[in-house]
Amino acid sequence: MPLYFFDIYNDETTEDDNGIELADSEAALKRARAEAQNLAAESIREHGHLILDHRIVVRDGNGATIGEVRFDEAVEVRQSGGKSEPRRS
Repeated sequence: MPLYFFDIYNDETTEDDNGIELADSEAALKRARAEAQNLAAESIREHGHLILDHRIVVRDGNGATIGEVRFDEAVEVRQSGGKSEPRRS
């Protein structure tokens, strides 16, 4: 199976030196999307905000970029269409 690398560009740059084997580039991009969702959720929990242009860049075994997933592409932000009751403590 081919090797893929996932470089994370958020508050710090983390280049993946190890990589993981996956079936194909589609599987690699799917994994990057899931990881971007996890990192976005972690950012909200820890910092109370999300920077939408943070991203994960996916490289193949030769080091060529095959795609990237930005946090704003990985999560859906929407406003409620209806009225909601305020939360009570």
